[in-house]
Amino acid sequence: MLLGKRQRPPMKRTTSMTELTLDLNHVDTPRSTDQPFSSRNIHRRNSAETAHFLRACHLCKRRLMAGRDIFMYRGDSAFCSLECRQQQMNQDDKFSMSSNKTPSETVAAM
Repeated sequence: MLLGKRQRPPMKRTTSMTELTLDLNHVDTPRSTDQPFSSRNIHRRNSAETAHFLRACHLCKRRLMAGRDIFMYRGDSAFCSLECRQQQMNQDDKFSMSSNKTPSETVAAM
């Protein structure tokens, strides 16, 4: 036996699809309609509520879709694309540059 190697049990193989049998004659009984929970309520109860900032793009207000990439900036700003995020970053840079100027620099620029 080699050092550092340990004995492991053999891996169990996954059942192939050809080994599965389906009973096509079996009929499910429909559920009664007097149940207190509908499938819509169960789904709503099991899924987490989406945070408000993840519903729409911060810049263009386009709806953000599940399963698509979301581009974040400054923690709570979500964007639909790299371009929207970059535009917001450029706007923030311009705003911070203008707010960092002293009043004398602002007058000299005019």
